[in-house]
Amino acid sequence: MANDFIFAYGSNMNRSDLRSWLEADGFDSSLVIEANPATLDGYDFVWNYYAISRGGGTANLEPKEKSTIWGLLLEVDETLLKAFDRKEGHPFFYSRGEERIQVRRADNGKTVLAWVYFAKPNRGDRRDIWPSRNYKTIVLNAAVFWKFPEDYIEKIKAWPTQ
Repeated sequence: MANDFIFAYGSNMNRSDLRSWLEADGFDSSLVIEANPATLDGYDFVWNYYAISRGGGTANLEPKEKSTIWGLLLEVDETLLKAFDRKEGHPFFYSRGEERIQVRRADNGKTVLAWVYFAKPNRGDRRDIWPSRNYKTIVLNAAVFWKFPEDYIEKIKAWPTQ
């Protein structure tokens, strides 16, 4: 069996939140083999997706020149990719598309092709579907835990909430 890579940029960066979801749905969280901070160039956050399960907006990405998103490069057993598809509602709510995208590991600068889930906007043209305080805290705690750059952590702290 081969392994897959997933670039997580929202709540999936939070180890305890992700572990809780996986185990509650009967998946083996030990199949997340490795997690490393990584960056995705050419994208920025957009708040155009409301998740009923989170009670507010959840992180989504859109192309943006000269912008970089920090996240986690998750190496997972290929069987766990189906779990992520289920968690993200692929292909109906979030979709990972047909092709992997190049992300860069923060520790060694190597690039890896990874799946990236993008939400399908569900509120027309709205771009102000702010997250709940709880969701923001989950993402912020992950960014602090993984020691993302301070200016990036400040960007997350500045997210408006509902």
